[in-house]
Amino acid sequence: MGMVTREKDGFRVRFERVFAHSIDKVWEAITNPEKLKYWFTDIDLELKPGGKLTVHFRDEAKTASYGKIIVVEKPNRFVWMWETEQAEWELSSEGPDKCRVVLTYSKLDEKFAEKAPAGFHLLLDRLVLALDGSKEIFPFGTDIPEFEPIREEYERVVFKQFPELERLKPIVVEKTVNASADRVWKAITDKEQMKQWYFDLSEFKPEVGFEFSFPGQGHKGEKYIHLCKVTEVIPNQKLSYTWKYEGYPGESVVTFELFPDGKGTKVKLTHDGLASFPSDNSDFAKSSFNQGWTELIGKSLPNFIDRNNKV
Repeated sequence: MGMVTREKDGFRVRFERVFAHSIDKVWEAITNPEKLKYWFTDIDLELKPGGKLTVHFRDEAKTASYGKIIVVEKPNRFVWMWETEQAEWELSSEGPDKCRVVLTYSKLDEKFAEKAPAGFHLLLDRLVLALDGSKEIFPFGTDIPEFEPIREEYERVVFKQFPELERLKPIVVEKTVNASADRVWKAITDKEQMKQWYFDLSEFKPEVGFEFSFPGQGHKGEKYIHLCKVTEVIPNQKLSYTWKYEGYPGESVVTFELFPDGKGTKVKLTHDGLASFPSDNSDFAKSSFNQGWTELIGKSLPNFIDRNNKV
């Protein structure tokens, strides 16, 4: 695992690994777009200080993110910025077919203190496969099953080391219901069914980019308008959308995931990014969201499914 520390300019993770490949081969793998695509993603870059860097996500929207090259000292040092974050690669030869690699990824915002280290941990694992000759093309910026256990391990370590980050942990509520994934999918995507256990939406479509809104009420009767936008859809498996409030700062992400569980379906609800909402409003407190989702996923949804099973 990488070592995570807090620095003046943000969080930092440092990895040190030894690869059974020459330093020239490793250098080529981390600087050549034709090699990067097999372990990282599709990347355009100008291999010179000040050169442009474009990272292409492999999501449905084909999102692009930008940066620039800072240092190119072949074959020992390669530094680039990705948005506001920085990656520094240091390579040293330890023989004809042995290279020590030190990757330092820094300037991380606290909300990425465990996610980014987990992400680069996975990328380094994929780099080994690519160096060994694999031509597999991996997903990037979309659902990656093998990422979650790595993230959970970093979360355990990072949140123990920096307990003040506990507030950044997402809410996760799980419940197995007595219905097929197709049946549950309809319950979480059909507006006529949603209004019977969830919220009364005027319109909803499980399509990436679809925007919807609905009213809500706080503990003391305050009125809130929820503003949401669908970001990921895998029918009968996964639904994600952003979740924010009109007139208030902050944006979070709500994700429904469906998994086979015996004769039923396990529903996993994850609400991430809650720390971005105003901390001085009790309606935005993590405990409030936890209570609401526990009621919806733990009681309202299964009760709705059971009622309909009897019809």
